Amino acid sequence: MQNLPFKLSAIALTVFVSQGLGAQERLEKIEVVHKRSSILSEITESSEKLVAMPGALGDPLQAVFALPGVVAAGGSMSSPAVRGSSPSDNSFEVDFMPAGYIFHDFGNSIFNKYLLQDFQLYSAAYGTSYANVTGAVFDVALRNPKYQAVKTTLDFSLFNAGVFVEGAITDNLAFYLSARKSMLPFFFSEGEEIEDEDGEKTGVIINDAPDDNDYQGKLVWEPNGNNQFSLSFTGANDSAAANFSQLAEFSLKNPEYQGDAKFKRGFNSQSLIWDHFAQIYQFKLGIGSLAGDERLEYGKQATGTDGFFQDKENKQLSLKGRLNYRLNAKHHLLFDAGYFDHQVVFDYDMFLYNCTELDPDCDLKKGERITDKHKVDYTSQMLAASHIWQINDALQSELGVQWHRNDLTDENFINPRLALRYQLNDSNRINFKAGRYNRLQDIEYLVEDIGNPELDSQTAMHTSIGYEQDLADEWSWSVETYYKTMDKLPLGLSGYGDADKLYSNEVDGRAYGVDLMVNKNRTDRWYGWFSVSYGKSERTDLRADVTRDYYADTPLVVNAVFNYQINERWNGGFNFTARSGQAYTPIVGVRENPDFDGRFLPIYGEPFSERFDTYSRLDVRFERKTDFFGLDAKLVLEVMNILGTENISHIDLDYRKINSTSDLILKEDEDDFGMRPSIGFSVTF
Repeated sequence: MQNLPFKLSAIALTVFVSQGLGAQERLEKIEVVHKRSSILSEITESSEKLVAMPGALGDPLQAVFALPGVVAAGGSMSSPAVRGSSPSDNSFEVDFMPAGYIFHDFGNSIFNKYLLQDFQLYSAAYGTSYANVTGAVFDVALRNPKYQAVKTTLDFSLFNAGVFVEGAITDNLAFYLSARKSMLPFFFSEGEEIEDEDGEKTGVIINDAPDDNDYQGKLVWEPNGNNQFSLSFTGANDSAAANFSQLAEFSLKNPEYQGDAKFKRGFNSQSLIWDHFAQIYQFKLGIGSLAGDERLEYGKQATGTDGFFQDKENKQLSLKGRLNYRLNAKHHLLFDAGYFDHQVVFDYDMFLYNCTELDPDCDLKKGERITDKHKVDYTSQMLAASHIWQINDALQSELGVQWHRNDLTDENFINPRLALRYQLNDSNRINFKAGRYNRLQDIEYLVEDIGNPELDSQTAMHTSIGYEQDLADEWSWSVETYYKTMDKLPLGLSGYGDADKLYSNEVDGRAYGVDLMVNKNRTDRWYGWFSVSYGKSERTDLRADVTRDYYADTPLVVNAVFNYQINERWNGGFNFTARSGQAYTPIVGVRENPDFDGRFLPIYGEPFSERFDTYSRLDVRFERKTDFFGLDAKLVLEVMNILGTENISHIDLDYRKINSTSDLILKEDEDDFGMRPSIGFSVTF
């Protein structure tokens, strides 16, 4: 929801892959699928590395933060910002269809580690198959079920527990089912008051402990070698509830929100996909339904005062098709089409907060209290075509164009895309990619009364050029530079003469940088990678003619991952991350809260002009295969932030200690939980 007075993390915490296969590689993969469909039942090598990465707790999508160009925007449990774009600019697809969300609010993704077949992160300048996106694309492929006797795997760890069932029903019909539940409720008791790192009471009392759960299932029918039908369903839920007493920092800053607060969100999706394989083409057709709800209640008093709420319900029906056609050995054609029907319902009783990512503190942009309900219905469509041409033995091109339209803002876009790949020799190649992209503004910015329905869509231009080299003994390295421009981003108009419009399209942005990666595939019992990313991300307020660092700007990021097969049973490794501190806005003074006597608010300096100290974290993981009463089992020992590094991610006034405008007393909050050990156990029968 737009401009929430607080995020769920506030309740909870106080309670190589490459960037995608080249065009030719994608086509080669498609050509072999129909010859051996079982390949889609096995995880790819690059994705398997992510599953085993220390610090990710077996979660391959959490491991993306160890890839070049990816940072957690605002803290380790935040959404990924990729190559200077906003987390809101990202798009998520699961098995060819749009996803609700793929990350729980408490850090892990919604997918069981046993389900992943492949994962691709397209960080910039990708092809025509993806629409309504200006940032990165997270493309998740869940594997097909295996044709085997039905097996069940039970997983237990300090953070979640799950069950996974898989097997064949007939010779050409197989399935799997997965369900997981968070263990966080076992760490909190109802009525417990949270303590800070110094052991002091915080005034935050647990009503319902932070919790999440998810499920997935897939049924695959292969009537013959040329056709496959997949029925999939996925869902996830997150929730937490707490009471903020008059002594809680949150209540001292926002007295009207003192009382009970409750957050919950979830979604359910179903899809049916038909894959048809022939000698010279592959055709895919999918239809999917997605329904989600997100509700926040806060400021509810024990006296019976209802308080405030924000509720957002959304439904989406998707129809997609893709045809990959090989004309001959040198020419391939790729066609994509999609139709999407959207319905969003907003219901709220809240204060209007007129702010965007450019504002350092949304709480200071509070407007009048508003109550209303809005329903938004709109459709969007896309058509795309690409021609992949093997010009000669060394040079390949992919030239495409995409048409995208939505009837909410009545806009049409023609987006050209280009990719060139030059093979210098068997081991060296150069890649160049460029394209134009667009996406609808976050729907909250377009809703009448809380947004501006006249806002145009955001647009972006991506350009990248890279060099790759394969070395002996499974070593390789690559370097890629990128440049992005972002146009028509939203600007909050609070304080301007036309503030009644709430928002305008008067923010531009740019991001540029270089990613270096050295990779070692598994040989001699070990593998690993090392990456260094340098980048810059800025936003320009065109009305004020001021350019500032973006809040997620992280100039330097270093990652090192190592995994070693100690013996037949033991495997171990580490993951080290170091990065520049993200930009923040310094607090330079204290002022009285104009709405509440005896309460105080911060005075901010130049937005995003200072940086937190360097962030660093070392995670280790050991895994042992074992037997459990004759059954295959696995024991996992993992320690996150084993050095106990204190990484500061937020600075605010220490509201409990401030009694006058002369009391400039600051409080720092850490990014992580400190050192976190975990033990996990799984057994298959």
